[in-house]
Amino acid sequence: ILPALASPLGLCLLLVLLGLLLNARRWVLRGILILTVCALPATSNMLWRQLERGHAPQDPSDAPTAEAIVVLSGMLRAVPSGDGFAYEWSEAADRYFAGVDLALAMKAPKLIFTRGAQPWSAGAPEGEVLFERARRDLVPEGMLALTPPVENTAQEAQAVAEMLSPKAKVLLVTSAFHMPRAEDLFREAGLEVTPWPVDFRASANKTTMMDFIPSAGGLSGTSAALREFLGRAYYAYLK
Repeated sequence: ILPALASPLGLCLLLVLLGLLLNARRWVLRGILILTVCALPATSNMLWRQLERGHAPQDPSDAPTAEAIVVLSGMLRAVPSGDGFAYEWSEAADRYFAGVDLALAMKAPKLIFTRGAQPWSAGAPEGEVLFERARRDLVPEGMLALTPPVENTAQEAQAVAEMLSPKAKVLLVTSAFHMPRAEDLFREAGLEVTPWPVDFRASANKTTMMDFIPSAGGLSGTSAALREFLGRAYYAYLK
């Protein structure tokens, strides 16, 4: 609920509602201004750059060896198919392909997928689908492992830690913007982490006038970036 209320759209609606209740036009205008600024692609890209600061794409051949490669969930969506479900990649699909590349490069003897699922999720837990896909992609079945069901990054970290020896070295594969929070949680769980960031969202294209025209894509990117900032703040508060 909190990310929804703190999102640009949620905040705009609250301010507009406040303005209508108080008969104060200035609150309505403030809400519209916030929504407009957040819908700029330039705003979205600036936030993604900040979240991904300090990380860059890497070649699997340069990765150190570890005891396990850990691929965090968040890259599939279930879609209706006949009487069941089919699965399609989301923007974070690089997580899977990077994990498989590291496994095939023999950077660790174990490739762990997490059984990520929310109470409202449809279909099988994500890790089970990825497990079968990795078998088809010629990853030896003896290398593959699954965590118990998990709902968030903190649970993923704890589940992986329980599967490995204390202080085990892991190659942690997740989206670049998500890496700082995930890395902290896995270290708190007692693991030695080598971050392997993928799924970079910040654009390297030159800034143009189009970046200052509000768009649905800009609003979506800004909302997702702010959600990650909120997640970092939440876990920092828990410490």
